Amino acid sequence: MLKKRQEEQPPISEINVTPFVDVLLVLLVIFMITAPLFTKAIDIQLPQENLRSSTIKDARKFVIDINRNGKYYIKGKRYSAKNLLKEALKWKERSPGETAFIRADKRVKYGNITSLMVLLKNSGIQRLGLLVEEKTG
Repeated sequence: MLKKRQEEQPPISEINVTPFVDVLLVLLVIFMITAPLFTKAIDIQLPQENLRSSTIKDARKFVIDINRNGKYYIKGKRYSAKNLLKEALKWKERSPGETAFIRADKRVKYGNITSLMVLLKNSGIQRLGLLVEEKTG
């Protein structure tokens, strides 16, 4: 026998969010895996020291990288000393009184680091920090 349509259950009008959640979880995993790759774009071996506490709290910090060849980078983009100074001055205007950090490869000549520090100090950036890796073991 055929049942009448009235006896059937009404159609379900709810939205199924399971596929949406699945896609979001896959994207989350992809970003978790690729995010560390963006911070290691420049080959820098930091000196290792015993640290008591971390001094960097803000994700918007200004970090200048110096690779082993003495080339300057900010967020993975290479800068000449002249253009680096322009970027530093722009940052100083946006974040007065904040600390600029230098992350230099341990094989960089000491003179390259001090010349950068003098360049930044002469441009008015008075708070400078040097980044190191925490010793393991």
